[in-house]
Amino acid sequence: MIRHNGTESEDMASDHDGTWSKYRLADFFQFPEGKKRHQEFPETIIHEYYRRTSEPSNYKVLRDVIDEVRSIREIEVPRSDCCVIHLRTGDVIDNSEFTVDEFLSKKRYYVYDHEKDAYKKKEWNQYVKTRKYYERVLKKLQKLKIGQVSFSYNLDFNPFTTSKSRRYFRSENNEKSMEYVQRIHDFFIEESFDVVRYERHDVDYDFIHMCNSSFFVPSGGGFSRMIAQMVKLKGKKVVKGEW
Repeated sequence: MIRHNGTESEDMASDHDGTWSKYRLADFFQFPEGKKRHQEFPETIIHEYYRRTSEPSNYKVLRDVIDEVRSIREIEVPRSDCCVIHLRTGDVIDNSEFTVDEFLSKKRYYVYDHEKDAYKKKEWNQYVKTRKYYERVLKKLQKLKIGQVSFSYNLDFNPFTTSKSRRYFRSENNEKSMEYVQRIHDFFIEESFDVVRYERHDVDYDFIHMCNSSFFVPSGGGFSRMIAQMVKLKGKKVVKGEW
């Protein structure tokens, strides 16, 4: 059980603290790096996960952990008639050469292959979803008679100071991420959806909140894939903007 100073923890690591900006929940869960580094992040989901197993990507163990943490922290569960939409923001938008219009117009990629002088056009490397993707999501939600959505995102996620695998380096601000969020938000408003406001917390809280969605729309990246897998494991609905 997760505890703090001998008692059950009410608060876990804040991703606003400089140390915790390096806390990459998805990478640590999916890759061996997590087993090596989990003790650097006490009182987190990933620390508790590796106290229970040495194997990455065990969703049954992860489900037990997040169910326990949700109970301890009394984490808000999304309304059953509301679809939670995860938007991948932060580094993949703000460190990129592409404008928000360019992200919305077609698939864009992030990790750059300098030897081939081209972006790696792989599904895992396509983090930011297009307007067409959300148009398809919207139609599917209408068929499901879901008229309420909420958005969850982290504008500040930018854990790598520099990286040779990217084409551009760390941005000084998150203005593009904010614009992207606003554009998607406005699109759903224009299509007569009610937006339920969600105030983000630390990454573990937000992750558990999304994992308990009755309806969930993933973006790109491992974090969203983890949530989608957990939503399915809990018998709930994942809605994607792909046919």
